[in-house]
Amino acid sequence: MVGGQGWMVKLMCGSHNHEMTKSLVRHSYADQLIKDEKIIIANMTKSMVKPKNILLTLKEHNDNSYTTMKQICNARSAYFSSIKDSDTEMQ
Repeated sequence: MVGGQGWMVKLMCGSHNHEMTKSLVRHSYADQLIKDEKIIIANMTKSMVKPKNILLTLKEHNDNSYTTMKQICNARSAYFSSIKDSDTEMQ
């Protein structure tokens, strides 16, 4: 620290102050879609499959999947944006 200003970290006891989570739902690491899931979502979106059916398909492929409807909607939105960005101004 320069001039004695800024943050100071003080270790109190060296252990966590909470228990491990039992489920990874809504956990930032678990909220990431893997590449295969993104491909499945894009392909099913091209085929006009509804998001709820996409979710069911992902759950069938992976029993341990923590994928949520919000993640599917976000992935579909990203897919539509990528298509829109590839169009020219006239299209």
